[in-house]
Amino acid sequence: MNNKPSPRQDACWDAAWTWVQRQHEVGFDDPAFNAELAAWLQADPANRAAYDQAAKIWLVAGLVPPVNDLPPPSRCSDPAGE
Repeated sequence: MNNKPSPRQDACWDAAWTWVQRQHEVGFDDPAFNAELAAWLQADPANRAAYDQAAKIWLVAGLVPPVNDLPPPSRCSDPAGE
């Protein structure tokens, strides 16, 4: 079974990821940007699906702290104090 995405799917994903990045750079209150994004989303149902997936990944990635923000793991100690 071939699970490789088609070049069209890759292009759609790449575009969706770029839209998500741009949206966070530009902000959510830019009418011109919002109009462009809305037109792209309505142009093809695959665009909406890819955008929704990219937006979820962006959200989840933002909730994960960078590794250097985490305290180092503590050594396991013997509960008996030995």
